[in-house]
Amino acid sequence: MAPARIAALVAAALIALVIIIMVATPYLILARIMEYNLIYLTMRTPRAMVSEIYPLLKTGDLLMFVSSSHLPANSGIVQIYYTHTAMLMREGDLVYTTESQTGTEVMPNPDSPGTDYHMKKGAASAPFLTRVKFYTGTVYVMRLSRPLDPAREQRLKATADQLHSVGYPYPTMQQAFGAALLGRKVPARHCFQHVAHLLDEARLTPLGLDAPLADSGIIQVCRDVCGLPGRALPDGYSYDPPIALMYDIGTLGFDEDAIGVVLPEGERWRQDGRHLGEHVVIAA
Repeated sequence: MAPARIAALVAAALIALVIIIMVATPYLILARIMEYNLIYLTMRTPRAMVSEIYPLLKTGDLLMFVSSSHLPANSGIVQIYYTHTAMLMREGDLVYTTESQTGTEVMPNPDSPGTDYHMKKGAASAPFLTRVKFYTGTVYVMRLSRPLDPAREQRLKATADQLHSVGYPYPTMQQAFGAALLGRKVPARHCFQHVAHLLDEARLTPLGLDAPLADSGIIQVCRDVCGLPGRALPDGYSYDPPIALMYDIGTLGFDEDAIGVVLPEGERWRQDGRHLGEHVVIAA
């Protein structure tokens, strides 16, 4: 057979293979989404009122978010139910998040109807109550089994402050593809990598790991963080299963002052932000 004919057959076979992959991939992703969502629907998730759980929240607890659109990439590719995560920090009666995101809208701007306050892109922070109240999806909390020792808590807060001060970046689309497909290390962290890095710094990663949790891969780290409940952590720490949060402060006649906090809304919210100082970075 002539070389030219062989080359043509090889090219035709490759084209056919590409077409088959292009046609089959959406169905494969859809099947994975359906399979994973069916598994999740068989699980019972406890619920708690924010007013009840707020006094119990502590530094190191994790928030798990599920967006109202529930991005198919999370279920179909990454095989996790959650779309975003953050770690909680506590300063007296005030609780705030530390997270990596792309400029998330956190609340309406009361001085300019139709506009919103946004978090600074990359590593930044926001008051917990504001974050939960105005989030359009569902928020869960995974609580640590007990409060952190002072050294761990100080280490976590110092690391978060440093990341906030430089606005450690969220990966661009090109960086994310390079890390996922080519295994490249990039100077940026998405939300699950951000939380994993904090856990590494505080020595709160599962026992038996041979490498830092944040280095487990841009996709695998998402599964690892979601799989923390029940796994043994150093010094007897562990994470409890997720609890869905029901925001009830300021509704049904509940007195927000009963838990010693001010509903973070409008000017009162901005005062809370100033009180937290460098922990809260909001871009109008």
